[in-house]
Amino acid sequence: MNTLISDTKLAIELEKKGYDFYMTTAQKTTNPLAKSTLESLAERELVHEAKIKEFYQDLTKKQKLPSDWLKGVEVPPKREQLLQPILKRLKAALNQDFQTEQALNEAYQIAEGLEKESYNLYTDIAKKSDDEITKKFYSALAQEEQEHYAILDETMQYLNNPGDWFKKEERWIVEG
Repeated sequence: MNTLISDTKLAIELEKKGYDFYMTTAQKTTNPLAKSTLESLAERELVHEAKIKEFYQDLTKKQKLPSDWLKGVEVPPKREQLLQPILKRLKAALNQDFQTEQALNEAYQIAEGLEKESYNLYTDIAKKSDDEITKKFYSALAQEEQEHYAILDETMQYLNNPGDWFKKEERWIVEG
């Protein structure tokens, strides 16, 4: 139980770290796609942090979770739901020029590392636990972190090579 409590504290810290990183990086970029992606991921980190804190309160016997608590956690949002706020912000900012900067690539690589670190922790907690709620909760978080990683990776590919991204994602026919 003490390991689960310390792992859960670490999970809270990882989510805080992720939120701070995403917001700080979003404020430093002028690229509308990067900015909207990072702000959207920051919002999701806050949701994760709140859910993990609720779980922690239950673990430490400070507040009992309601019996239906897992309903909002069990299935992570679909990719379309995660992309909606990104696209909405992007649409509002499309009058700016797209720029690919080395610093932005480095920030995305750091962000991917944060997502991977969270995914590994959550997967490990889920595997080690005998408690069904703990397994489901951390498995759902791990799945969402994996989706965040994929979104970051895809966005970085688009920013660096939009032509290649369109060929891969849109499967355009190249005529020549």
